[in-house]
Amino acid sequence: MKHSVILSMGLVAMLTSAASAKTYVCTVSPDGHDTGWISNTIGINIDDNTGKVLVSDGIILNAYKKPISAVVVTNTDKRLTIKWEVSGEKDVRNVTYTRVMYRVTILKARGNKAIVRSRAAGYSDSLGASGKCVVRK
Repeated sequence: MKHSVILSMGLVAMLTSAASAKTYVCTVSPDGHDTGWISNTIGINIDDNTGKVLVSDGIILNAYKKPISAVVVTNTDKRLTIKWEVSGEKDVRNVTYTRVMYRVTILKARGNKAIVRSRAAGYSDSLGASGKCVVRK
């Protein structure tokens, strides 16, 4: 609950940060067992003028207390893919991971379907989630 309130505040800050920005609010569910490494709500803010991208979710807000920069990998009429990294987070066994890499693909042509992948540095396996995004301008 605490993370939901903080996440909501972070998303509101992102929404009000730039008038020419587009914000995707994605609600996803894990593809397998929920390990807590992928948040159920992810906010992505893209400034149309500068191309700057901010991303926010419960994990980011827990680690950094504010949205962080992300990188656009692909942005076409059909698909948007961005990536970002979170460092210094701990798993359920209190083991600190030096770097966790995230990638979200939003399939615009399929009703903004979201596909999320997460992989900890040094591990070959990845975690996944999928869901849908709503666009707010």
